[in-house]
Amino acid sequence: MGNDPGQGISSGSYIVTTGFPLLTTRSCVPPQVGLHNFQYLGEALVARQPPLVLLRNCRGKLSMETGFAGEIEVRVLRRGREVARVVRPLRTTPHGPVVRYKGRLWPLNGSSINLDGRTLEEIVADDRPAASGLPEPAPADDGLQDDVIGAAPDRRLLVDAGPGTGKTWVACQRVAHLIRGGIPPGRIWIVSFTRTAVHEIRNRLSGSLDEPSDAIAVRIATLDSHAWAMQSGFSSDAGLTGSFNDNIEATTAQIRGSEEVQDYLMQRVGHLVVDEAQDIVGARAELVETMIDALAPECGVTVFADRAQAIYGFTEDSTVAGDEGESSLLARLEDKGFKAAGLSRVHRTSEPGLLKIFTDVRRKVLDGKGSALKRRAAIGSEIERLAGRDAGAAKDIRLEGLSADTLVLLRRRSDVLMVSGLSSEAPHRLRMSGLPARVHPWIGEALWNFAGRRMTREEFAGRWSGQVRHAGGQDAEGAAWNLLLESAGESETVVDVDRLRTMLARSNPPSLFTSAEYGDAGPILGTIHASKGREADDVHLYLPPDDQEEDEDSDLDEEIRVMFVGATRARNRLFVGRSSSRGAGNLNGRVWRKMPRNGLQFEVGRAGDLDASSLVGRAVFASEEDALAAQARLRKTPVMTEMYAHAVRELDYRYALRTADRERVCFLSRHFKDDLYSVAKSCGRRAEPGYLAYVRSIGIRTLAVEPDDPVLERLHEPWRSSGFMLAPMLAGFGTTKFRAGED
Repeated sequence: MGNDPGQGISSGSYIVTTGFPLLTTRSCVPPQVGLHNFQYLGEALVARQPPLVLLRNCRGKLSMETGFAGEIEVRVLRRGREVARVVRPLRTTPHGPVVRYKGRLWPLNGSSINLDGRTLEEIVADDRPAASGLPEPAPADDGLQDDVIGAAPDRRLLVDAGPGTGKTWVACQRVAHLIRGGIPPGRIWIVSFTRTAVHEIRNRLSGSLDEPSDAIAVRIATLDSHAWAMQSGFSSDAGLTGSFNDNIEATTAQIRGSEEVQDYLMQRVGHLVVDEAQDIVGARAELVETMIDALAPECGVTVFADRAQAIYGFTEDSTVAGDEGESSLLARLEDKGFKAAGLSRVHRTSEPGLLKIFTDVRRKVLDGKGSALKRRAAIGSEIERLAGRDAGAAKDIRLEGLSADTLVLLRRRSDVLMVSGLSSEAPHRLRMSGLPARVHPWIGEALWNFAGRRMTREEFAGRWSGQVRHAGGQDAEGAAWNLLLESAGESETVVDVDRLRTMLARSNPPSLFTSAEYGDAGPILGTIHASKGREADDVHLYLPPDDQEEDEDSDLDEEIRVMFVGATRARNRLFVGRSSSRGAGNLNGRVWRKMPRNGLQFEVGRAGDLDASSLVGRAVFASEEDALAAQARLRKTPVMTEMYAHAVRELDYRYALRTADRERVCFLSRHFKDDLYSVAKSCGRRAEPGYLAYVRSIGIRTLAVEPDDPVLERLHEPWRSSGFMLAPMLAGFGTTKFRAGED
């Protein structure tokens, strides 16, 4: 998202014309607490301004942004007679107080609204000067969106939704329609394949609902999260085995074998929404099919899919074919009576060349006829021709000067790390799989030395003003408190800190507390896989060279879809270039490269490379004062581009991470050391190298430890009691050399 005032971004997510950079859109809290929309700016929360602001969403329609002033009981009038009485949040605007009813904003007259009068949107449109410069409304849609949104709640739909056709907007509006039709928000489940899609849906859902606070009750999660919730809720023996497929299969078996679980699904799910269904294959497809079979006959299901974007049959750094066949969810649903529906009108862009990529090229991707080798070359050439902008070679790109609303996309993880290292001085954000969840740092700054179980409003206010480094706008502290209260509130004035720790210590903490990207500012640099579900004004797409062999057609079919996904992220401009042909080794997702003259590049910064013991542990820091100094350095200088790691003999050759002026920041975990040893062995070396240069931190994040985690016994105080600490956001290729002749 960009930080230019008035810049249009995706529907449901808006940028306020005050010019604040926007990284996170909206949150909502229970009605008794009150709604607070906030933005995350750098390392601070910035409260949105209460006056009405006119904005434009990606569908070109006029939208509103209002302030909130508590709740009010409202009489609803039609033809002078009361037809309803409801409680609604009161919104303040320059046109007077308004409330939302049946999806529209109505002016308040005393304690009444008149359905025969004008809505706020109509008032604003009538009062707008002819030469206001605001965009004209978008042309009428083809009606396909409304067909999906307004379908009967018990319908089972399979919606073909190409990129840019408003799938997420339609999904959110579908949920709003279901709630208006009487399905309680808590009985609507939304399942998505990726955390990216979950972030996007969660951020945009509240803006689609008559009551934004209803968004909290809707069950939105990845399929893996839903599976774990069911498994742990019905089995005292549930445990994460380390294999995601094992846990998925265990949940499937549990549904099939337990009448209690079947009754739960039948009674608790009123409508199921499945997103990114083309990527649900194998064990996950079997789980979703089993869930659908367990639902009540009158329970509707809405499935969104695009076969042209099926790219999860292989990973960012390998091309292992993912044959759909009978294992795909789409194949399983074909015989279950799902009605076919589709979205065809592209809303993401009006640029002619891009429109042809979204439509004509998509048809060629789906065609699948002929040699994949020839199709890949032809479709790649067509994308380059329609884009009309040459991005050059990936090794020559520099991120300086690119706007925050720019995506720089590469096929391989190793190429992302290479480009990130070449532009280490330019602020940028990373988007790749395998990175740890970036929990906002203000939580760790405020709570790192809080030892209590419960925290009051007054205690938090004092910590915010005294400990949060960039406290943000006037109402930022209130917005932060309401976020804590929403997720871990014990009452309207007390937060259960232990509950908060438990939530944030998960490998996938709630998205309300995390940023979608790894970093604070600048353009987004990532893999095409991780960009799925994202869009940007400008996209710089770097494609690998056409060097595959003819007999790899099955892999090339997927490479074609990867190429198409990357090209359809752009709203305004697409630049197409070429990335390196050099591959990289891969160890459990971590990439590394052998370099000339005994050199080695090794990825630093994956989930698990840092843990609580390596940050403030008694084994790695001799005293509490040493640990305090290291944490203080992180707060003072969150971005550090010239760090290095060296093995410490006294600590079993674990790697200490130091700044350029030799200050110790933390240690890397034993997991990191073990991975480096495995790579050294694969290179024919007896031991791992003694140092790594060019290690970088692009910011800081919060790391939380559960209250009953045994690791707490190995930490210095106050972290042993608080369970919150700060961690650097490590990124890039660490570089080293083996000794000549060592084998």
